[in-house]
Amino acid sequence: MNIIEDVIAMQKTSLEQTPFNNVDSLVFATLSYFAFEKILTKNKTPFCEIDVNNIVVPEKIGERFQNHYRLLKAVVVSDRYKDFVVSDYENVFCHESEKQFAAVCFANKNFVYVSFRGTDATVTGWKEDANMSFMQSVPAQQEAVAYLKRIAKKHRKKRIILGGHSKGGNLAVYAGAKSNWLLQRKIDKIFCHDGPGFCKEFFWEKGYKKIAPKIEKTVPSSSIIGMLFENPTPYRVVDSKGKSIFQHDPYLWIIQDHNFVPVEQIKPGWMTFNESLNRWLHGISVKKRKEFIDLLFDFFDTAEITDFKSKKEMLFLAFKNRKALKDKYKNLDEETQDFFARTIKEILEFVWDSRKVDKKNEKK
Repeated sequence: MNIIEDVIAMQKTSLEQTPFNNVDSLVFATLSYFAFEKILTKNKTPFCEIDVNNIVVPEKIGERFQNHYRLLKAVVVSDRYKDFVVSDYENVFCHESEKQFAAVCFANKNFVYVSFRGTDATVTGWKEDANMSFMQSVPAQQEAVAYLKRIAKKHRKKRIILGGHSKGGNLAVYAGAKSNWLLQRKIDKIFCHDGPGFCKEFFWEKGYKKIAPKIEKTVPSSSIIGMLFENPTPYRVVDSKGKSIFQHDPYLWIIQDHNFVPVEQIKPGWMTFNESLNRWLHGISVKKRKEFIDLLFDFFDTAEITDFKSKKEMLFLAFKNRKALKDKYKNLDEETQDFFARTIKEILEFVWDSRKVDKKNEKK
């Protein structure tokens, strides 16, 4: 079963009967993708007071976003989560500063779960993720630290659990590591669900070393996102119905008896692929990484592409603005043209290699 089916199966099972675990964490982490500004009428709203009948699902919406609605509808009628209050929802977006940050809290009488949202479908959100490859910290990470500090002040007597999926998991670890020692003592657990790593210097810091034993990281057997950059943090491998990079989708992770179905290790072909990808990244200087990422996303701007929600829309905009794109490329100097074309070719080769890895695994 998936997390939606698990929420339904566990709706009569209290937290006293079955304590909060990493599956509950994935539920809360995934709920952070929901646009709570559309349904919350006040800052603190118990799940049981959310009127699911007022949740209107847009006609043209992807499967993953339909699942966000289905998950929330299952949670609000669950006795397991009835005592949790939804609060402190924040959604900060700034194209100019390349920042995409969102977080929300789920609190009961004992603890508050701070849920950090992963990357959304906007070009700005993906640009900020890409910036992690050459920046010591990105704006969303700084926002996460400030957000956690505010929440800790509001919930002085409660324990804290941090969590997130994808970039949200990265933000949870970062916020915990950058907090002062007093706040770190209040943190019981940090759940990182297939979140990318950090630059190696991050793991040398005292703050990280203090909270490292509290981190519980889960990745699917074909993890790519969760293996990006440096990753010395121990992790558990879980089974997924998805293939290749689509295993990143939390709705495809397999659950049995309110636990993730474990897998012994990341598939050997994918481990080799991830090691090669990280070696390739390290082989490009920080300056060149920044140059390529800035140039790539400049092309998205030129094509007037603002999000990745629709492939058809992206192709239409690229075709519509083909002359501007062609002129932009022509205006680059020869060295930059060569660097950009070569890097794109290398990335496509990695994509092609990932498909070959999938085919080999299917034969096995």
